[in-house]
Amino acid sequence: MNDDAASARLKRLQMLRNIGPKMAADLLSLGIETPEQMFHADPEALYEELRSRCGGKLDRCVLYAFRGAKHGIPWPKCMDPFVPPDSRA
Repeated sequence: MNDDAASARLKRLQMLRNIGPKMAADLLSLGIETPEQMFHADPEALYEELRSRCGGKLDRCVLYAFRGAKHGIPWPKCMDPFVPPDSRA
């Protein structure tokens, strides 16, 4: 992937709610290249993989941001215990 393509992917990922430049780079490193991929991703699995890469230490707000990016809601509404909007009764 050349620099222009990587830059374009990063900018597209930043269109997701809660995702800035650093989180976009993290998602790209985890294999998430498009917002559509994030909509189908498992935020918990992404968080655990990134946490593993960080030596086991990673703030849970990253998980909340990933959840919010997937569901299009602000990260504070994604704190534990989390129930995805489409599964609420």
